[in-house]
Amino acid sequence: MGLVEYQLFSDGEGLGLEEKILSILGELLKGQEELRNDVTALKVGQEELRNDVTALKIGQEALTSEVTHIKLTLENETNVKIQALFDAREVQKDVNQHIFTELDQIKGKLDRLQIETAHVRVVK
Repeated sequence: MGLVEYQLFSDGEGLGLEEKILSILGELLKGQEELRNDVTALKVGQEELRNDVTALKIGQEALTSEVTHIKLTLENETNVKIQALFDAREVQKDVNQHIFTELDQIKGKLDRLQIETAHVRVVK
């Protein structure tokens, strides 16, 4: 026997059958109204969640765009600076090579002068 049948046929309060039916219907309507309110609240909550998720997606897209922009800027600036350092190193290598060549020439001249000086001393 279900709850409604039990309430209809129990003689606990001495009410008539019609009054019991009306009482049960009133409780059912009240329960249904509470369910409606709960469903409405759930729908409102779900809509708020949708809005929050949409806002998060928009924020994430903005952050992704910003990170991409920063990444590209850093890559461009870094590449330019690395290229400048490489170019400066190549120039310095050329300068150093020129200096070494000049030093070798000076060493050769010094060696010749020492030989000439030693020869002049021997002749005197």
